[in-house]
Parts: sequence; structure tokens; C-alpha cells
Amino acid sequence: MSATKPTTATGMVDPLTGRAVRRHPDTGAYFVKASGAAHFWGRVLDAVVFLAGYVILAAVAAVVRESMMDSGSTLGYNDGFWLTLYVVLWFVGLFVYGMIWGTVGSVGDAAAGMRSVRIKNGTTAGAWLGGWRAICWSFFPFFVVMVIAAALSGGGDDTWDPKFAAMDRRSGIANGQQPVPDPKVVAAEQAAAAQQQNLPNLYGQRPDARP
Repeated sequence: MSATKPTTATGMVDPLTGRAVRRHPDTGAYFVKASGAAHFWGRVLDAVVFLAGYVILAAVAAVVRESMMDSGSTLGYNDGFWLTLYVVLWFVGLFVYGMIWGTVGSVGDAAAGMRSVRIKNGTTAGAWLGGWRAICWSFFPFFVVMVIAAALSGGGDDTWDPKFAAMDRRSGIANGQQPVPDPKVVAAEQAAAAQQQNLPNLYGQRPDARP
């Protein structure tokens, strides 16, 4: 994200949440990142939903295998085939869930009031790219570390991909309100202006003093 901050920062905040308002460089539209906590719990819910779906698929496959074994089919006793099937179901399931995530949004997105969008223009990933992004969930331990880090930092970055951010759909900006100046930025500018004004008097001289 370090490469995108200079082009997305606006020095303004959301009137509803008080979080920093950013701008999509390509369109100029304002957006607010989801909070770290919302992003964390949204992605945790996505993981739970996917795992629940996978367990159901695996259970169905196990029932089918048991039925084949009872009927004397040799395929039912082929451990390699069924292990491969479970792995394929994992990645296919991830890809399908990612396609949904990249188009209409995931269950976690809906619950957390956010949407994963491209920072440069605010568009979603789309089905194909969304599927491949979801494949990264297969590296689950790494994914958990990244999500926890995002939550602790308070940011809504979409973990491993710096081109995307989780946009807060419940912010004032997302609901048509206008951003307001950041009080911290205003205070800093006023302090700098006051310091600049007092510089000529540092040595007891006025701007029009003669040597």
C-alpha cells in the first residue's frame, strides 16, 4: 500500500465514521476503507462459510464412497482417487466462492458492510480474478496472519493484494455524504502557519527591521 497512499490520500475524513477519506486515482471518486475489525470478522465469516460448505461436500463424497464399497466397486477402495477428489473439491469450492466474492460480494462482505474493490478505480475483481484470489485462502495459516495484522493496524487492505482494498459501504461517503476536513490536518496547518508567522521575531527583529 505504500505506493498508493500518496495518490489516494485526501486529507479529509468521513463525516459519519471519522476515518480517512481516500480517492480512486482513475475516477476521482471518494471511498473509505473498512475498519480493521470489520475486515477481520468479515473474512473470518467467509472462512467459516466456505469450510462449512466444504464439509458438506466431503460428507456427500464419503457417503457415495461408502455406497460404492457396499456394492463391491473397486473404485470405492481406491484411497488415492478419493484423496485427490477431496483436494479437487477444496480448490474448486474456493474458486467458485471466489467468483461470487469477485462479482456480487461474499457473505463476509455483506455481514461486515464492505466490498473488495480495486484501489485505482473502485471496480470489483470479477469472477475470474475473484476465483484466483480466493485460491490464496488455501494458504490458510498465512492468510490468518495477514488478516490479524490488518486488524491490528486498523486498515482495510485486502491482505495479500495491494491493488485491492475493502471499501466501507456503510460510511457516510458511500451513502452520499460529503467529506469534511481532517481536524488533525487542519490543526497541523494552523500550527505551521503560526510558526511561519513568528519566524521573523525569533531574534527580536521584525520583518522591516534595518541592520
